[in-house]
Amino acid sequence: MITNDPLFPTEEPDYSLMDRTSSEYRKAKVENEYIREELSKKEEEPLTKALSEATHLEDAKKAKFIELAGLYLEDIKDNLFRNQFELSKLYEGSTADEWNDFLNDRIVATYLSRHKRTLLKSAAEDNLANPLAKNKRDNLKLIENIEEQEKYEAQKNIVIIRIPDIYDEDVKDE
Repeated sequence: MITNDPLFPTEEPDYSLMDRTSSEYRKAKVENEYIREELSKKEEEPLTKALSEATHLEDAKKAKFIELAGLYLEDIKDNLFRNQFELSKLYEGSTADEWNDFLNDRIVATYLSRHKRTLLKSAAEDNLANPLAKNKRDNLKLIENIEEQEKYEAQKNIVIIRIPDIYDEDVKDE
């Protein structure tokens, strides 16, 4: 039975259009998920997260530092031992002064020093494990110094507050 009722069409829908739009929809959905994952990875980075939560930075400087952090973290293993001049040459669009401010910020400096210590400690431990390596005493001293610095950093967040004795005049009179 053929009717012109829009709620009950008699013609079959064109499934080829649905397939194309559904595949395009799936493709767009996958791309959006990928973009969301990439953004969440950047947000998950401890350095980026710490910079976004920093209260000592102005908004413009905070945005620039987050941008520089993204560039820096792309190749962190090599960038750890580069100075501001090398970084400004490597990443065009940024100046040595911006990199200097970034590298000397207290949040960034703490983050980078931890990573440098981790790399140095693992290199020293690998050198100790190598039976042909020389200067094992120096490697042991380096490991001890790194562990001592780590203990110091763990303890430096402890704050001791002295609460004065309570003075009650009623107790004194009795």
